[in-house]
Amino acid sequence: MIKINLLGKKRRESRGKNMIYIALLTTFIAFTLYFLGVSIFVVVKLAWIKADQVRVDREAEAVSKELIDNNELLKRFVLSKFILGKIESLNVAKFHYKEYLDQLVGLLPEGVALRNVDFSNKGWVSVSTSISSMRSLKLLETTLASAEKRVPTTFSSVFFERVLRDKTGLYNAKLQFEITKDAGK
Repeated sequence: MIKINLLGKKRRESRGKNMIYIALLTTFIAFTLYFLGVSIFVVVKLAWIKADQVRVDREAEAVSKELIDNNELLKRFVLSKFILGKIESLNVAKFHYKEYLDQLVGLLPEGVALRNVDFSNKGWVSVSTSISSMRSLKLLETTLASAEKRVPTTFSSVFFERVLRDKTGLYNAKLQFEITKDAGK
């Protein structure tokens, strides 16, 4: 008679099945733990982002409140800047009478008095002078001739329009000074 040991075979089959179940259970637990870890990481990261978002919202609200509080000051600053820009552009465009008169007086030697200044011709200054003596007239001529030879200043050229002697013995000279381009700027 043959004896068959059925228990060993069943045990081996059950051990093989157990190993398959253990391998499947281990794989399932590993995947579960992995997804659980990823889920926890995502939840923590979202909580951190939410806290940052709340902090940024508070800061934005504070900045917005500060801007509203400073809005009046900002408006006054912009208006002041605009006004100063307009004043500067007007100053650049204005005619520089004082600079021209200072240059004229600097060119006139002793014994020559300024009587009349006329700015009506564009680019020219018409000047009337009283000169006390012939020596002062010659000195004026040499001063103006040497001024033309020097580095150009406010005036590029000067010429005598006329020289007349009046009843009192004074010489009356009318001079024309040509204003150099961009002289007053």
